[in-house]
Amino acid sequence: MKISRIDIHVYKYDQHYRLRGPEETPGRLPGTDYFFEPHWRQAYSRQIESCLLKITTDSGLSGWGEAQAPLLPGTTGTVVRDLFGPFLLGENPLSREVIYDRLYHMNNVRGHVGGFVVDAMAGIDMALWDLAGKHFGAPVCELLGGPFTGTLKAYVSGLRQPTVEAQLQAALAFKEQGFGGIKLFLGQGLRADTDTVRRVRDHVGADFSLFGDALWRYQVGDALRLGRVLEALGFQWLEAPLAPEDLAGHRELALALDLPIAVGEALRTNYEFLPWLETPRALDVVQPDVLRTGITGACKIAAAAEARRLPVAPHVGMCTGIGIAATWQFAAAIPNFLIQEFQLELTQNANRHLLTPLETRDGRLLVPSLPGLGIEVDEEAIRQSTTSHWTVE
Repeated sequence: MKISRIDIHVYKYDQHYRLRGPEETPGRLPGTDYFFEPHWRQAYSRQIESCLLKITTDSGLSGWGEAQAPLLPGTTGTVVRDLFGPFLLGENPLSREVIYDRLYHMNNVRGHVGGFVVDAMAGIDMALWDLAGKHFGAPVCELLGGPFTGTLKAYVSGLRQPTVEAQLQAALAFKEQGFGGIKLFLGQGLRADTDTVRRVRDHVGADFSLFGDALWRYQVGDALRLGRVLEALGFQWLEAPLAPEDLAGHRELALALDLPIAVGEALRTNYEFLPWLETPRALDVVQPDVLRTGITGACKIAAAAEARRLPVAPHVGMCTGIGIAATWQFAAAIPNFLIQEFQLELTQNANRHLLTPLETRDGRLLVPSLPGLGIEVDEEAIRQSTTSHWTVE
């Protein structure tokens, strides 16, 4: 069995997935869908954007993968079209480890050890795992040696309602539905964030898990002050408190606080994670994003974390049901799984592109059991949201 074709879909779905309620798109970049949310430095798109890959073999078997690309999915697609895709033709799709290694070393000596290049690797790797599962007639979590569980404990990522009152009502509803907690998006400054976390804690009570995500907005001093507030309120972690490059600052926070520090979505390989895991550690909860690491890379990262007795809480950002399903398969197969990020509204819309929807029950995520990623992709729905379609054959 050999790889005979790669289809690349530059995917854009018309959904403005708000971070925390604001509906406007200030700071719009001329001629684009990209803008800046209030209070945050990074740009966002008013659409859901991604790079979807379908790898087909000469036997007719195929697998789907997704490289996370909330901005510029065409750039990721171009890496596959012009470099990785031609390499893949004629390769054995079951040689996932070999392919992962060859792709990484193809351009790493030129400094391409992250970013769009590794994102493209992640999408390819995911598609190869999907294909392998279909070849062997088993879900990916079984190929990985699991599952440890068929349902995943999950927290809802963000209160995205437009008013404070609606957000508080939603928080209570999520608690009643059985979810394992809620993550609050912070980063508005120490005073505003302190008010937010106290208000939500008072509303949901002390018996419900809350997580804080500062979206890289703080300096060490104020992050330490915020962390102490979260400790007193019984929060489970402080995520992304400082700039993603600030290894030393995160290490200082991790040493100073009893509150766990969670980091990982900006890191893509075990090489990038390793300095954060070395003593003294700069994190307490490891958060790989499978759409940036690939399943192969995520397993390497989880193994490194397990060797240091650290839990893994996989990150999920803006993506389709393909990436979500892959993340759930990975999460079910690792022994140090802690809790899964769950994008409620995103998953609801992601199901429009699947013939087999992703499901929850009593606040837990049901790991799909079909072969491969466990889902069946609605290819016509994908085509309707594809702005560019390239093939390599």
